[in-house]
Amino acid sequence: MLSFDVRFIKTVCDDTGHEHRACQAAFNVEAPSLTEAIRQAEAKFCRQKHVHDWTIFADAVELKSPTAPACVLLP
Repeated sequence: MLSFDVRFIKTVCDDTGHEHRACQAAFNVEAPSLTEAIRQAEAKFCRQKHVHDWTIFADAVELKSPTAPACVLLP
């Protein structure tokens, strides 16, 4: 199993109109693949926020693995 750090990101504007990336939730997931890590993290996020669709609270999913570079996946 691989270990993934998964963060759910929302881009928000401050009072001057500048965009910032805000982390809505972060999970450490043990999974055999990137696809499974995303699936597990989405399920955890939805349970935590009591929603059926994580995109209500976030714009993107960011994954990091100790053996792989960071990547951002958009819905």
